[in-house]
Formats: sequence, C-alpha cells, structure tokens
Amino acid sequence: MKYRHGFKAQANRIALRIREKMGLEDIAPINPEDICKRLEIELIEMTKLGCDVSAFCGTDSSCFSAVTVPMGHKLAIVHNDTHHRNRQRSNICHELAHWFLGHKGAPPLLENGERSHDGQIEGEANFLAGCLLIPNEAAVHIVGSGLKLQAMTIYGVSSQMLDFRLRMSGAYTIQKRRMAR
Repeated sequence: MKYRHGFKAQANRIALRIREKMGLEDIAPINPEDICKRLEIELIEMTKLGCDVSAFCGTDSSCFSAVTVPMGHKLAIVHNDTHHRNRQRSNICHELAHWFLGHKGAPPLLENGERSHDGQIEGEANFLAGCLLIPNEAAVHIVGSGLKLQAMTIYGVSSQMLDFRLRMSGAYTIQKRRMAR
C-alpha cells in the first residue's frame, strides 16, 4: 500500500498525541476502551445488539470486525466481540483511526448491492490503528530491550500486528545502527 507523503509520520504523531492526552508515556501500552471512554464514544459488543448475529461470528478476516455509527451528536463503535481479544483491540483502534483522520462515513453498501470499500482510507486506518497500539517509540523500545517475545502480551496485539509495527517503524534498522556503534 502506498501512503500519501508524510502520512506515516502524521499517524505516529497522532498516536503520541493521544498517549499524551491519556497521560501515558510514548512506550506505554494503551487500552482502546479507555480512549473511547475519554472521547465519550460508546462501545457496543455485537452479541449484545439483541438480534441474530450468528452470520457475522467467526474468525476469518472476511467476518464483520467493527463499524462506527453516529448516534445523534455522539459516536458508537459496534465491534465483533467474538473475535480474539487482541483483534478486538485492533478493530476498535481501526475505527478510532477513521475518526482521528477525519474520514467521512459512507453507506456500507453501494447501489448495486456490493460492499462499499475505499482501499486508501481503509489502509490509512489500518496503519494508524497499528501506531495507536505500538507507536514507533514503543517499537524501538521493544527491539532495543529484547521484549519481542513478551510484546504481544504487553501491548495486546497479534503476532502479525507486532511484526508489521516492528518492520514499519524502522525499529530493526535503528537497533542495527545502535549495535554498529
């Protein structure tokens, strides 16, 4: 995925600004539910909607993950609480990322009945979601402190998200340079 110039740095700055507002250090783990509480965004678990959601339950990547829903002057995030806890955290951060980036909401379906999907904004939300969970500073800390094996537990992320953030943050390169000194 190709991001617009400066986007990755912008995403990390947003993640650090959120941490600062939450009173957290740059390398501290963050709880997406706490972000929602602070921003007065209601979190709604899909299985508590009071309707049959069995068609959306499952673990494959095509299953429903989360959606942001306007509720008057407030927002709510409906998320699939049947997913693994780490994926739920990522899904919630993805929805928060749309909001932080100012992405406009869109109807879920097109006129022809196909799912509405904008690859660019979804990619940006995925990237910022990763930064929210592991900003560059935390990724460098993980690699530099030899915490890779514990990082999934500490930061509440999947192995795929951890690997993605360690690669995209430049943490390995930074560590190699430090070791070469």
